[in-house]
Amino acid sequence: MLLVPGLFLIAFLLVALPSGGDAGRESRTSDLVLDRALGADEAYLPEWGVPVHRDEFDSGLERWTVRDRSTHGSLSYDRALIASSQVAVRNGMLTITGQRLEAPIPGNEDRPFVTGYVDSAGIFSQEFGRWEIRARLPLPPGSSQGIWPAFWLRPDNSATEGEIDIMEAYGTAASSPYSFSTRSRTQASLHFDQSGQNKTSGWTPAIPGLDTEFHVWAFEWTPTGMAWYIDGLLYKKVLREDYPAYDVAFGTGAKFHMRLNLQYGSKYWGYPDPVDPSVTVDRAPFEIDYVRVWELPR
Repeated sequence: MLLVPGLFLIAFLLVALPSGGDAGRESRTSDLVLDRALGADEAYLPEWGVPVHRDEFDSGLERWTVRDRSTHGSLSYDRALIASSQVAVRNGMLTITGQRLEAPIPGNEDRPFVTGYVDSAGIFSQEFGRWEIRARLPLPPGSSQGIWPAFWLRPDNSATEGEIDIMEAYGTAASSPYSFSTRSRTQASLHFDQSGQNKTSGWTPAIPGLDTEFHVWAFEWTPTGMAWYIDGLLYKKVLREDYPAYDVAFGTGAKFHMRLNLQYGSKYWGYPDPVDPSVTVDRAPFEIDYVRVWELPR
């Protein structure tokens, strides 16, 4: 029987690939390999389909608003100013770069760093679905004190006080606050209000190479609850019925937009060193390969 190369590959895959799935994975390897052999979108997921909104960062930043100090102040960036100059797309990558200023800006001596911030408010937001980011974090062990990259969701027009933190990571310091080391781990949190107290959080297992390798953080929101994943592994789940405050924060029908930022310092996990690069590096690039969003299947 004569087969053209593409058909031969498909036939081989159908025969050779195992039919069973591996526990803990979001989809079967055979599904993904076959999808790509057929020329399907690599972002296709059997349970979700293809993304309804995405940025592979192959061009500009039309899908985001780039915030700047001149128009949006300093936000809550405890030790840094925000500037549009710190956000760039090059070679298929979004990079938000934090760095130490050569000299403090007059009137902002308590903010010796500059950093970047983007969001999708007014451009894209939704209720329910799946959000995913592939990124490499600017957290070299032992020299990233106070550096705080994050990917999170907030409701349009502050319709509720709810907040969904898909990924937050905290640079390591000489000592570990709360007797817990943040090295090699990232956090997921669900805030029912903005008090900082009414929330639930969870940590990933240890992840080798947070600062040297790319990893995938995913979040799924359905009418019954929420789930967080790292590299395909489920590590936190919240059921709507288990939290009395859930409906007020996340059950109103409000749509949530995305935020990507790199903050410097917090009262929880420490502040950056203003002058010593061996404690807080001079330059910290937060590199994002893609952001993808799927809507809830009907």
